[in-house]
Amino acid sequence: MAASKGNAAAACALVLVLLAVGAEAQGGGGGGECVPQLNRLLACRAYAVPGAGDPSAECCSALSSISQGCACSAISIMNSLPSRCHLSQINCSA
Repeated sequence: MAASKGNAAAACALVLVLLAVGAEAQGGGGGGECVPQLNRLLACRAYAVPGAGDPSAECCSALSSISQGCACSAISIMNSLPSRCHLSQINCSA
């Protein structure tokens, strides 16, 4: 039960991040074309939790359809979230 609540919370967090990234890209001028591309990544939400199996074909297809510019913008925006929320930067290399 706790694992399913954790998975649901992680999936919900992914959805919120994608929505925030899409809104930021759309409001950032010239990034409106990224919103539909990023929305397709919702197909990957089941894969975005620890312990998930392989991504679905739909997820892989969605990922392959994202332009490099949109992918880089999304990664940059996600990396800036901790500082914009006044939190410590996350270090995943440890």
